[in-house]
Amino acid sequence: MQSELQNLDGQRLHEAIVERFHALIKQGSLEHGSKLPAERVLAEQLKVGRGSVREAIRTLELQGLAVSKHGSGTFINTQSLDAVTTLMTSSFGTSEAQLHDIFEVRHLLEPQLAALAAKRATLEDVARLSAILVEQQRQIMEGETGVDADTEFHFALATATHNTALVKVVSAVEDVLRQSRDQSLQQPGRPQRSLDSHRQILEMIQAGDHLGARSAMEHHLTAVEPSAVYPAGATPNSDNLITTS
Repeated sequence: MQSELQNLDGQRLHEAIVERFHALIKQGSLEHGSKLPAERVLAEQLKVGRGSVREAIRTLELQGLAVSKHGSGTFINTQSLDAVTTLMTSSFGTSEAQLHDIFEVRHLLEPQLAALAAKRATLEDVARLSAILVEQQRQIMEGETGVDADTEFHFALATATHNTALVKVVSAVEDVLRQSRDQSLQQPGRPQRSLDSHRQILEMIQAGDHLGARSAMEHHLTAVEPSAVYPAGATPNSDNLITTS
């Protein structure tokens, strides 16, 4: 492991250390249950201060990728849902190819999520979703992209499924998408299209129409995804999508 943890001079220290551990875990160099060297040893290997190592380990613990056991040391953990979503998120960027992959995941996941929300949403869930759309409209009317409300709507929709695993997965994907969503929503007409299709989704959820909610979400994803992600006529399940205006 010492040969793989090399000097990080010139990089942002604790963040660079975290990224290095992510890479080692993905490569299989650090497996579930692997014990990390002591802080002092890591600091010497990386040629950084112990404070940077301590902060990096704390970050790994918050991400679910490391567990400290009193008197035993710190161990790699890759078997929790938090750890899985962290590694999934750290794999993505915002290049065209990576956005293609992210939107493909969304097309597979979110229509089913919307259908489940239509079956399970409570009155409180519906009220929360409605309030978010009021806020999204306000943001758009004031010349903003509405990205904050857009992100909140999708998270609230996941919450309305009352499935904690889905909430974690959607949260991970949304964190990645937010990096590119604001730029996408700056295209003329796209913020309003996003709001309109959110309203369609909410109408189906209020009606308890799970098939309608699934179709409305498919329409939404097609209406708001960057045009470069899929060539014309090549959107996933294009035969089943509602035609956009």
